[in-house]
Amino acid sequence: MSSAMRILIVDDEFCIVDEVCDFLRRRGHEAVAAGSVEEASRTLENAPPFDVVLTDMKMPQGSGLDVLRACNRARPPRPTTLLMTGQSDDGDVERATAEGVLSVLWKPLSLRRILEALDVVERYRAAC
Repeated sequence: MSSAMRILIVDDEFCIVDEVCDFLRRRGHEAVAAGSVEEASRTLENAPPFDVVLTDMKMPQGSGLDVLRACNRARPPRPTTLLMTGQSDDGDVERATAEGVLSVLWKPLSLRRILEALDVVERYRAAC
């Protein structure tokens, strides 16, 4: 089980954000919600640093790549980025991986898979 992390959840589907945030909070993490790329960018600029950003790939006003780029501009320590997607093409996933996404989680989301991804993040950060 991963230690407590500060996690930003970005998705335009509020039911997903609420479910994931509640799930992570029950496991001792600090989960913060953002419903858009713009909100995520503002949060990354103004809030204390995050350990992880879990973002959807396709949103009406931008993409997970935009969130990833905002993460890469964030002040150190930069968050590890995980991508959620249900309909991205291989090119989107390849671009995201090339730009620094650690892992891709396919929708419909498995809450167990999120915990597994957080364990990978913890091991990755410990190795850096």
